[in-house]
Amino acid sequence: MDGKQILMKHFNIQAERAPFRSEAMCYERDGLLYHIMDVTKKEQQYLYELHQMSRHMVQQGEKRTAVFLPAVNGRFLITEENKDFVVLVSKRPSSMKAVTGRKLAHFHLRGQSLSFQINSASELGKWREKWEQRLENLEKGVSQLVREQDDPFARLIVEAFPYYMGLTENALQYAADTDIDAPPQQWDSGTICHSLFNEQAWLREPAVHVPFNWVFDYPARDIAEWIRSEYWRGSLFYRTRFMDFIRQYEQVRPLSSFSWRLIYARLLFPAHYFDCVENYFSAASFHRRKENEEILKKYTASSHEYEQFLGFFYEQAGLPANQLNMPIISWLR
Repeated sequence: MDGKQILMKHFNIQAERAPFRSEAMCYERDGLLYHIMDVTKKEQQYLYELHQMSRHMVQQGEKRTAVFLPAVNGRFLITEENKDFVVLVSKRPSSMKAVTGRKLAHFHLRGQSLSFQINSASELGKWREKWEQRLENLEKGVSQLVREQDDPFARLIVEAFPYYMGLTENALQYAADTDIDAPPQQWDSGTICHSLFNEQAWLREPAVHVPFNWVFDYPARDIAEWIRSEYWRGSLFYRTRFMDFIRQYEQVRPLSSFSWRLIYARLLFPAHYFDCVENYFSAASFHRRKENEEILKKYTASSHEYEQFLGFFYEQAGLPANQLNMPIISWLR
């Protein structure tokens, strides 16, 4: 059964397929968008938490948010052909022209007032645990690749692994020291964040906030991932863009020493390397593997420049690192 039939049968809505490339089946009618999500492998507690988060954000004025739509029987979860689905509804918003620090800060501010307890959709305080797990899994995969030296990509992964393992260990230690040396301040409570934030996530049509892309976490998560994304796109070579984004953000939500340390720890963790290699293991086609091989070549060739970026990060952010007692990793300078 296709999405059009699902909407008609369970919601009594006759809609047409929307012209968007989306992770969900997206349909449109009378200025409303209907996002059909396959949730077969999702826990009900997780879905309920996303439901509460999306309702809260709409109540707080986040107009681009999609909310869960009840079916004609009053339930949110529907089943067809041994699969479970939910439908989210949103207005079709106008295109967003730019993502600014101010917009992200207001998003975090709205999410921070959420009173509902989030557990299943939370990664608050779990960074080190998840990084350690990713490192352990990758180490197992790399040990298997040692036997595949005839594959250029496999050889590149194996050769680069010790370097990125070292960066990961630095990130783990930095995050651990932050927990001990820089206690959270008033503005450091958890909020609604994104699993993986970048400008394209907000600018891509239909520019709707879908709660399945959210996670409850420290605001530093989104800021760090915006910085990482913009760095690898090349736009952070223009320092004014970096400074403008941070300045706008802090006009709405101040960033404490705790937040800055978390941002730095997250940038130390080489998520770009992990993502690339994990994509290699999951890629089914030769074409996808070649794409990831070229991306990894770019990362390894630019490792010295990224070290320089990390080594002088606080200075580039306009922070007096010495006055704030920010730890400096000397080998990166």
